[in-house]
Amino acid sequence: MKIKTLNDYKMMLENEGLLAASGGLLPAQVKDISYNSMLVKEGTLFICKGANFKAQYLEDALAKGACGYIAERDMGMAADVPFMVVNDMRRAISRISAMYFDHSWDDGLKIIGLTGTKGKSTTATMIKSILDAHCGRETGFSSGIYTYDGQHKEKARKLTTPETIELHRILDGCVNNGCKYLTMEVSSQGLKYDRTLDLKFEVCGFLNISEDHISDAEHSDMEDYFTSKLRIFRQSKAACVNVDMDREYCGRVLEAAAADCQKVITFGFGENADVRGLKVEEMPGRIVLTASIFGEEDTFTVNIGGEYNAYNALMAIAAATELGVPRGTIKKGLETVKVAGRMELYQIPGKAVDVIVDCAHNKMSYQAVFDYVHHHYPDRKVGFLFGCVGDKAFNRRKEAGEIADANADFIVITERDPGKEDVNKICSEILENVAHKEKARIITDRDQAVRAALETAEEMDNCVLILAGCGSDAYVKRGTTFVEFATDGERVQEYLNNK
Repeated sequence: MKIKTLNDYKMMLENEGLLAASGGLLPAQVKDISYNSMLVKEGTLFICKGANFKAQYLEDALAKGACGYIAERDMGMAADVPFMVVNDMRRAISRISAMYFDHSWDDGLKIIGLTGTKGKSTTATMIKSILDAHCGRETGFSSGIYTYDGQHKEKARKLTTPETIELHRILDGCVNNGCKYLTMEVSSQGLKYDRTLDLKFEVCGFLNISEDHISDAEHSDMEDYFTSKLRIFRQSKAACVNVDMDREYCGRVLEAAAADCQKVITFGFGENADVRGLKVEEMPGRIVLTASIFGEEDTFTVNIGGEYNAYNALMAIAAATELGVPRGTIKKGLETVKVAGRMELYQIPGKAVDVIVDCAHNKMSYQAVFDYVHHHYPDRKVGFLFGCVGDKAFNRRKEAGEIADANADFIVITERDPGKEDVNKICSEILENVAHKEKARIITDRDQAVRAALETAEEMDNCVLILAGCGSDAYVKRGTTFVEFATDGERVQEYLNNK
């Protein structure tokens, strides 16, 4: 990438209308950019951001050799310290980062972006599997499960869409490592707070919408959540839209897509869908989907269970078709797809006990898993282990408690990313919404909770146990720190190994 100077960044911010003030600027070279003082090295342009930002972070960065800083106010450093004050930090970060990386992803990397309340990770993994088969190599990926830039694979640290600089590094890595495609989940907050501002999507997908992420820390109301998701169309060449989503929103989604995108492809089971599902057959661990693709009927075997995953497969077929992937390659990708933490099935030997590990974490996804279990295991008792995140999405505590009470025979409430909130408080608030409290218990330690749930299911026999929320997550957020811990699948496997 081309090395720029502080003055180059100043000129860009001025041209973008983002520069409010500056001082002490020199033609110093910017060798890196960062908002993490721990990563600063000589020549780094340091960005002061975040609700928990402290002046000490800037002092540490300057001591390590930062060449200047970006902030929303003059931080009162020594007169010879170069600084730029911006009037919109999130937008400025995106512009600065994109300039640092030379917008390298604009040429040669096709980005596929997916938004929706549920199904993003599964659909993104399906599309990636298809594109891997198409390219004969692993393609780029950014999700709440992991990220991959063509060379380095890393577990995701909770954010569905990474912060801007991290995201841009992944994209730039894909370009440098020869990836032709990157498939990514695009969250409502990633769109609202401009993490994806400098991306252009070759194809985007709007999967569905229901109430979620409503809190002071996320979206003030459903309208803010919904309109934030609509922003994806402004950055997309072609859009794939689920025409079976909630009627209250579907018309507005189609209208926004038509206004902003060159092409709109519809998918679903409705008669007018361009990529239309005709029939779904469920088998253990997979579904067989018959679909009409622009009037041409074909059948696809999808290597993941759950009839509701037919919608995710239709979206993947629509996107891959738009990208020019041959039908046979689409079939191969869906036949071999493996989605970590999604409908992972385990069985306790000698017992009629099935254990399902799934990332379900909100109203739509909880209900989809319960519907699947009630359909396939109509005569079995149902156990349900779950927790709710701290500091946000407070509506989930009520919804989760009510859904658990209505669908499960025994309930274990446990930890899931408490953040700065007391995990006992979160669990107690969930329990308040369980009408039949005698069938619920709180075990905050997730290791102990999973083990207790497995023991209960084994004692009960003729049971299905759902371990929800974490899926393949290998980190838990406690306070402001991400702590590595076992996945639910690893916990189940350890239990089975010890039997």
